[in-house]
Amino acid sequence: MNIKLKTEIIEKLEGIAKDCNLPVEKACEIVLAEFVTVEGGRIYTGKWREGNGIIFVVQWPFLTGLAKIGGEDLAKLTEVK
Repeated sequence: MNIKLKTEIIEKLEGIAKDCNLPVEKACEIVLAEFVTVEGGRIYTGKWREGNGIIFVVQWPFLTGLAKIGGEDLAKLTEVK
């Protein structure tokens, strides 16, 4: 999967990943996985009345997600650096 993001979004994601000592790809993987597995994450669409197009409303999950990385996976992350 390839995702194109604006430069400022990439920079913010890189900062978040750096703060938790993860490669940015792994941080993005965790965020997306939590969005779809924790109850409440949705994306709604509708007609954009003020313009010509579609409006997207992102509803983030209601609960804090908990992702665990252990053993071999953690060792792989430290090898990448």
